[in-house]
Amino acid sequence: MRNARKLLALAVVSLAATSVHAEGSYLGLGLGLQFDLGDLGGTITKDGLDSNTPGRQMIVAENKLDVLSKSSIMRVEQNSAMTGGILSIFWEKEGQNSFWRVGVDHTRKIMGGHTEATFIGHKMIDMTWSYQATHIPFYWGMKAGVGESASVYGGLGLHYYRGGWGIDGDSNGQLLYELSGGAISVGPHSNQYILTQGQTHAGGAGNNFPVIGEQVRFDVNGIGFNFLVGIERKLQSGNKTYFEIEHVIGGKMDNAPVRTYGTVSSLASTGSLSYPINLSGTRFKFGYKIAM
Repeated sequence: MRNARKLLALAVVSLAATSVHAEGSYLGLGLGLQFDLGDLGGTITKDGLDSNTPGRQMIVAENKLDVLSKSSIMRVEQNSAMTGGILSIFWEKEGQNSFWRVGVDHTRKIMGGHTEATFIGHKMIDMTWSYQATHIPFYWGMKAGVGESASVYGGLGLHYYRGGWGIDGDSNGQLLYELSGGAISVGPHSNQYILTQGQTHAGGAGNNFPVIGEQVRFDVNGIGFNFLVGIERKLQSGNKTYFEIEHVIGGKMDNAPVRTYGTVSSLASTGSLSYPINLSGTRFKFGYKIAM
């Protein structure tokens, strides 16, 4: 028991010394990537978004459009899920074996998130997804030296987030359904079968109105959790280069107004949409720490 108390006292003294005897401060500048922004990859590529009419989709998934594109009269452009670019700036205070950090990250879509379908020269679907988010994270963590100039580190903390995603454009799935019916007209490989998910209903295509010029924007804010692991290398100048993998967790439900009658009739009978907005994700970041 006496030895255990001595070890505990030594650990407390060591932690205090680490907190007091800081080795330096750094201004960090970095870039990064985040994949599948908003966790919308499934919606864009394989699930779509159902309308109020059973078996109909207001947003047609790209995998269904891909099947239709095999016909010579349909042209489809698919860009899959959104990928984001990250700009990062932070202030880091380093102790002997610990560090704390506060910073700001901004993420915007740089690729993906655009779907277009043209039938005999007529554009039926032209949907563009957007995403932007700002995170203000605080971290406390530990560092361990590796060799003469490198260190590995890990930390966890909290962050404030604000951001969301939006979708703009046109979706005329009703007309696409009607016009493409004759292209492949029989059996489980027919265009109509694909667009209706194999279901048949009275009233033809469901009498959905076209969505022309829609703009929907979701925006949320709150407090979330975050953690990271990374590796850094100290240069002769005293500055450092780093690479780290970070995961942030945050999001909530939001409600946004819609603009077009087609969206109201097909999906948002109250004139607005509620949707879970997910700003979580894994980010891969690299950059430079300037000794101050």
